[in-house]
Amino acid sequence: MVLSVWSEIEKIESQTTLTSLWEQAQTTFQSYGFPFAIYVATDDTEMPPFVRTNIPEVYSENPPADDPFLRYCCYSYEHVFTGSEFLDSHSMLTAEERAFIVAAGERTGYVSGLALPMRLRGSDRFGGFILGTRLKRRECTVLVDANLDNIRLLCLMIHRRLEEILLESDRIAGFRERLISPKMDADAVLSPRQAEVMFLFAQGLSTKEAAQVCNISPHTVSEYAKESYRKLGVRNRVEAVLKLKH
Repeated sequence: MVLSVWSEIEKIESQTTLTSLWEQAQTTFQSYGFPFAIYVATDDTEMPPFVRTNIPEVYSENPPADDPFLRYCCYSYEHVFTGSEFLDSHSMLTAEERAFIVAAGERTGYVSGLALPMRLRGSDRFGGFILGTRLKRRECTVLVDANLDNIRLLCLMIHRRLEEILLESDRIAGFRERLISPKMDADAVLSPRQAEVMFLFAQGLSTKEAAQVCNISPHTVSEYAKESYRKLGVRNRVEAVLKLKH
């Protein structure tokens, strides 16, 4: 495995927001010859799928929930070749699904690529990556064969980091919900950013570490903290955390 893979992994691991992570993911995929990228995950509820893509036109006529990837590719971790160049390899596709794939290629230029499931059906949610190219079938096959192990590893790392960021966002949202409650005095209610800083302090992060997570300066974190202390009627972070936990 080439050293550059580990360099890419370090870049992925350093991202702290969904936006920066997806930007880094696109850069990584493009460096391997895949200019088109989709991440889609869903569950068995009526909620729409979670989607990140640099070719949103793919779903201009059909919603992400109708993507054949979710219907057929998430029963195994095996990679699947995708795009109109590989239509004759997928006899199970309906006429509507074939039309969806052809139209997506016409709108975006994505005519060949591969799908890599990260979670399978039966999990709390399932989905993964769809990476595309403008290459003919044979050229795409050669590209995938030469890079599959590295691409799979990078997708796993991006997927893991994405889930970490989403989980942290959920925890912060829950923490804010507890803070911004009818039981608190109106003048003690923290702003979302102040609540986020207090949450990170409660997890044991330093001012510098909280700044890195929030993508702001340590000085700005300190200002949010001071205003939070004032609203909560406390003198320091220890008192603030103790008050918010009770």
